[in-house]
Amino acid sequence: MRKILLIALVAVLASCTASQSDPKGNHPCLLLTKEGVKNIKAAKGKMPMLDVSLERLAQDAQAAMDRETCVPVPKDGGGGYTHETHKLNYYDLHVLGMSWQLSGDKKYVEKAKEIFLAYCEMYPTIGMHPIEMSPVRGMLFWQTLNESVWLVHVAMAYDCLKDQFTQDERDQIENKLLRPIAKFIMEGTPANVETFNKMHNHGTWATAAVGMAGIAMDDEELYKKALYGSDMTGENGGFVMQLDNLFSPDGYFTEGAYYHRYAIWPFVAFAQCIDHHSPELGIFAYRDSVILRSVNTLAQETYCGEFMHFNDALEKGFSAQELIYAIDIAYNADRSNKMLLTIADTYQHRVMISDAGYWVAKGLSDGEAQPIKYSSVLLKDGPEGKDGAVAIIRSEDGNSALTMKATSHGLSHGHYDKLTFAYYDAGLEIVSDYGASRFLNIEQKNKGHYTKENKTYAGQTVAHNTLVADRTSHYNGDIKISSEHSPRIAACSMDNQAFQYVSAVDSTAYDGIRMQRWLAWVELPFLQFPLIVDLLKAESSQAHEYDFPLHYNGHMVHLSVPYKRATQTMSALGDKMGYQHLWVEAEADCAEGTTTYSWLSGYRMYSFSQATTANTKFRILRSGASDPNFNLRSEPSIMFSEKCSGDRLFASCLETHGKYDLQVEQAANLTPSCVSVEVVKDDAHTLQVDYHFVDGQVLSVRVERSTSKMTINY
Repeated sequence: MRKILLIALVAVLASCTASQSDPKGNHPCLLLTKEGVKNIKAAKGKMPMLDVSLERLAQDAQAAMDRETCVPVPKDGGGGYTHETHKLNYYDLHVLGMSWQLSGDKKYVEKAKEIFLAYCEMYPTIGMHPIEMSPVRGMLFWQTLNESVWLVHVAMAYDCLKDQFTQDERDQIENKLLRPIAKFIMEGTPANVETFNKMHNHGTWATAAVGMAGIAMDDEELYKKALYGSDMTGENGGFVMQLDNLFSPDGYFTEGAYYHRYAIWPFVAFAQCIDHHSPELGIFAYRDSVILRSVNTLAQETYCGEFMHFNDALEKGFSAQELIYAIDIAYNADRSNKMLLTIADTYQHRVMISDAGYWVAKGLSDGEAQPIKYSSVLLKDGPEGKDGAVAIIRSEDGNSALTMKATSHGLSHGHYDKLTFAYYDAGLEIVSDYGASRFLNIEQKNKGHYTKENKTYAGQTVAHNTLVADRTSHYNGDIKISSEHSPRIAACSMDNQAFQYVSAVDSTAYDGIRMQRWLAWVELPFLQFPLIVDLLKAESSQAHEYDFPLHYNGHMVHLSVPYKRATQTMSALGDKMGYQHLWVEAEADCAEGTTTYSWLSGYRMYSFSQATTANTKFRILRSGASDPNFNLRSEPSIMFSEKCSGDRLFASCLETHGKYDLQVEQAANLTPSCVSVEVVKDDAHTLQVDYHFVDGQVLSVRVERSTSKMTINY
């Protein structure tokens, strides 16, 4: 398919050669086209979502007009004055360009020209950015990634304004600013060369920036390099190769939902530009419409409109500006996907000022929106879908969701957390994933960058809900080794809403330890809410100390065994691999049988019960130790620990129960129904765990080891 695109592009280049000498009149042609301008003008006052968006554009354009032009010499990191000023400038240029196209008022052209020419004067005088924090250092910004984002927006502005500039002005803007920045992004440093051709979201931003600038400047060579890499062969880099490698066949982005959100912006934006510029390439149909499927997949990775936390992640969701681009452009490419209209209407409340935004506003105005279809899914990872998967099991009403992450490492933003799980319920993340230790664009916090605790805690295994052996992170915290291996999905069944399960195996996170986990969603007639069954089997011929952490959101209510609380002083749990960042708030010795821990989150109770022995230690923990700068969020967790001579089955369940209503001062059903977890059989052929409930009910869970198939009986 890539060869077909390359052959088609050669024909495009040949056909464009004659027109390059006189590009005037071809613009705008990136996200906003002449047809789009005509449609938007005609729709004013007729489409509410479009009118709201146009009013916002007018306000932003007026603010840009009122601001004094300022193009400072770069010196600050993320969140600092010069950093934020250059961000504001690219946004101002973008809104000024669109405002000119829609109003025809020359004042917008003159203001934009003033900003452009100020950059033409400043940019040739600067060198590398003074802050040396990134291996891919920028000039305008502390990292080249921000340079790419800047150029994406400025290219859209230039596309809208180019025809209003004189030839001399175009020469200045292109030769003193746009081409030098594009060249810097592609080849300014050895690290930039590598990044431009890299399979990574930074590479996607770089190729989109250079490609969009190439189209805006009618430079087909830049456009071709963006599509097919620096050598233009399509074999060593470029946008098309990124489409081949960064998405799985299911549209899962290897870095996880948060960075899928970030990467989807340049993917859809550049794809829309390619479709306008070279429609014969059929970019939205490429690789079985992988771009469009990835937007749908990203929607499935949300809960209550927010992205689930896999790998490095902050709080973001459908309302993020990147998703406005993604939803609008995806709908424009496939107008049969009416659920995208509901996403725009429910979470975004505005559209892009572009051809795509017009069609979303029109679809909403015509009443075509359809409900968002959430479902239980297994999202395979890797270019061929062979690098594990993320499993998402949902309730029928969408109120609850269970996830298991059994994927590849996730490139530089990945964590050491094979077979980890999380649980969402009643609008909250109940069993939680820490995400990232980062204060985005707060300069006082490591100049807006990730804090060191992102590596020392957030990425370490103990910060997740999975098994830790010998207080050492998976793969000993070595990304090179971790990136070479992925878990295997052993079994998955999502056909029966009342009983869904997934199982995954990992034999490489630790030398000599095989881990297999089964997570099941079970709806029982005698329980108020679904029961989450968790079986985690560790097999080894050697003795190990196993830690089983569970991170949660809420307030401790009850522990079924006596415990000792630290009331005067606390100590850190350990001195490395994330353990140094966990305060020990309480400790307990478990008894033979079952240990249950209950907490309150929102207006419901949650109880986690595990089969324990007399050798099991229990701890109540909280993040924040060994953190002199308060970089970590203070979040609670619990941990079951045990030294084992060989194999160990961690048999548990998570029960949701009760109601706690402060408004009417009522509390009901606050005691869990599960009274014990009994391991009935644990051998090479069969696992059987019985869950005993009040009033004598029993849920018997059985696993055939040869097939990993799970069955239940009650």
